[in-house]
Order: sequence, then C-alpha cells, then structure tokens
Amino acid sequence: MITIIALYIILGIIAFIVILLHFSVKVRLEAKTGEKPVFEIKWLFFTIFPRKKKEKKKKDDPPQEDEYKSEFTDEDIEKLIADAEKLDAEEQALTKPTEAVNESPPQEKEEEPTPEKPVTEPEDKKKEKKKKKDEKPAEESSEQSAEDTAAEETEEKKEGAIAKVKRYFAMVKPYIPMAWKYFKKLLKTIRITKLDIELTSGKEDAYEAAMMYGKLNAALYNVIALLSRIFTVRVLKNTKVNCRFDEKVFEYDVSTVVMVRPSALIAIVFCIGINFLRIFIREKFRAWRKRRREEKENKKLEKQNKKLEKQKIKETEL
Repeated sequence: MITIIALYIILGIIAFIVILLHFSVKVRLEAKTGEKPVFEIKWLFFTIFPRKKKEKKKKDDPPQEDEYKSEFTDEDIEKLIADAEKLDAEEQALTKPTEAVNESPPQEKEEEPTPEKPVTEPEDKKKEKKKKKDEKPAEESSEQSAEDTAAEETEEKKEGAIAKVKRYFAMVKPYIPMAWKYFKKLLKTIRITKLDIELTSGKEDAYEAAMMYGKLNAALYNVIALLSRIFTVRVLKNTKVNCRFDEKVFEYDVSTVVMVRPSALIAIVFCIGINFLRIFIREKFRAWRKRRREEKENKKLEKQNKKLEKQKIKETEL
C-alpha cells in the first residue's frame, strides 16, 4: 500500500513538472525611434531578465568625535624632539664619509716589434683559419639539407592535417542529415507572435519618396517571408510602411513577442540523443563487420601462402 502511494506521489510530481514545462518562455522585444529598446524575458509570473536591483539598506553613520584628545602634554613632546635631535647629531658624528684612495698598479708597456724580430702569427691561429675555411662548405651543405628537411616536414604536416580533416569528416558525415532535420524542427518550435512593424519614410522629392516607399515595402515583406520559412511567424495587421512627401524622415516602431516551450526543446533534444545513439551503434557494428571480413581474408591469404610454400619445398626435394 505504501509503495502504491509513493508511486502516485512520484507520478503526480512528474505530471506537475511536465505541465510547468509546457508553459512558454516569453521574450518581449520593442524598438522605437528616439527611445531605448526593451528586452524582457518572462516565464509564468517570474521575470528572468531584467532583474530588479535590490535596494541596499542605509547603515547608521557612526558617531563622530568633535576633537581628538591626546594623552601627551606639550612638555613631553618637547623632550621627545630634543632627544631625537641628539641622536641625529651622534649618528652624523659617527658616520663621516672617508675618502679611499685607490692606487692603480703601473701598467706594463707592451713590447714593440723590432725590425730584427718580425711579427709572425702563431701556428694555432693558422690551424684555426684553415679549419674555418674547410668548415664553410660543410656548413653551407648542412644549411641546405636543413632547409630540405624543413620543407619535407611542412609538406608532411599539411598532408597529415588534410588526412585528419578527412577522417573527422568521415566520422561526422552520418550525423549531418539527422542534425539538419532536428535543427529545422528546433527552429520551428520558436514562435514569433504579435509581430508589429511600422516604418515611416519620407523624402523632399516626391519621386524619391515613392521609390523609397516601394523599396521598403519589398524589403519588409521579403524579410517576413524568410522568417516565416525558418520560424513560426504570426504577423499583425498593423504591419505597414508609411510614406511622407516634402519631408526627409525615417522612423520605425517594431514590437514582437517570441515564445518557446521548454517541453518541446527537451523532446527534440531527447530525440536527437536517441538517433545519435542509433547511428553510433550502427556505425560501430559496420566497422566490426568490416574488421571481421578483413581478418577472414587475411587468414585465407595466409593459408594459401602456406600451401604454396609447401608445394615449393616438395618440388625442390624432388
């Protein structure tokens, strides 16, 4: 009996949540010339955005003291100043700067080469110069080989990146039709209701005003037709374009309410998840079957190779 009551309670809670999710989230949009645009999100009786700012409670200011009363008297302050002056004088007497004389040692004169003894380069320097001359072509060849290897590495990286992109695309390709189908359904769940658009345009020249009026009419109704293909749109009868002559002006007054049911969104996400799992399992099963076939073919080839080897051994023995 208790279990049945508990089940009824759980079912009642689930039904209550489903009913709540069936109520639409409403987004109100308003835009008018010379005024700030309005953007509000509501669900049931709750305003999700913009939230009201909470007023901070004013704290009582602490009592301010009129005067600061010090515990020291004037005589004590004079004594402290005199003691500080004495200490400063003693420190200055102790720390007098001393001049340190740094005598530099006499520099030895370099022996100038005499005409009797000609200046000759040591043998170590000659060997180093020869080594440098020999190393130059080797360095040039090493630089060329490094450039070749770098170019090969860049080509390999490009080929590797293209192969990765192809592999990822092959993995995602089975899911694209399903994703596109449910994406369109998801957009259709968004309902644009109470669409009210009023445009006012005017030019000083009557011909230009008429041309502008025609262009705005065509653009407006083409945009509404495009939106109605993507979303569910309900247009009010007030949607129109006004034309003024002998006056250069452009004004707009747009208002609409966008509605979405959370239950519909959850249902679409649930269907996407089930279809994703179905396609994932199907692709895994296909890959497993392909692997099994390849293994069987490899075993057959191994058996054939063994038979051929045995025949060759018999022929050689004969």
